[in-house]
Amino acid sequence: MTAPRLTAVFDSPEAFTQAYRSEISAGGLLIPGAQLENPAAMGPCQVELRVAGHAPVEVEARLAAVIPGVGVAVIFLDGTALDALAERVGHQAPAPDGESGTAPPGPPTPGTTGARLQAMTVAEKMQMGLSGDRDIRSHLLRDTNKVLHLYVLRNPRIGLDEVQYAAKLSTLSPDALKFIAEHREWGLNPAVCAALARNPRTPIPLVLRLLPRVPIQDLRALAKGGGRMPIVQAARKLLSE
Repeated sequence: MTAPRLTAVFDSPEAFTQAYRSEISAGGLLIPGAQLENPAAMGPCQVELRVAGHAPVEVEARLAAVIPGVGVAVIFLDGTALDALAERVGHQAPAPDGESGTAPPGPPTPGTTGARLQAMTVAEKMQMGLSGDRDIRSHLLRDTNKVLHLYVLRNPRIGLDEVQYAAKLSTLSPDALKFIAEHREWGLNPAVCAALARNPRTPIPLVLRLLPRVPIQDLRALAKGGGRMPIVQAARKLLSE
């Protein structure tokens, strides 16, 4: 069966840049106005992105959600071509998490968990992520090396409260956010789903899949606006049903 094809059209480089910053760089995109009949959940699709003044780019993706009257949400499998398009369009990559213009934190106090972790190699930190205690897990979830985040989430001793805390972190890696959302237990927990829905770094297609599991009070807060518009619109639609 041929994978469905979708087209995302951006009337200006600025429009693409805005979408890249808010959605594409986080791993997904809501294509307004697109519609599909009987799509397979997380089935393959091809997405062509057309930016005014630039050659179109076609990438592979997965179908995350179809929202009648709104559009189709997709999750990209590989962002390399999209990052290259962003560079051609003139997009400057956002500053790494934690570099918001404020002074960086000072060195950790000798003898503390932070100091011990700072002295470790990446491989040692990975092992600590898989086997470390709560204090170590907390530090590694905030580590700027986003590769470590998944190792912490695979730690068999991690608690649900820690997962909920991680789901709120805007510095958590997109892969880690996706891991939480697709976990057979965490992805069904209303508090975790609410935290992911509020996190500005959670890919929009993932949020749209989780919204039906978000508690009504959180759904109302999302519907009031102030967040990413596709999520606001979807929350309002759920409340009106």
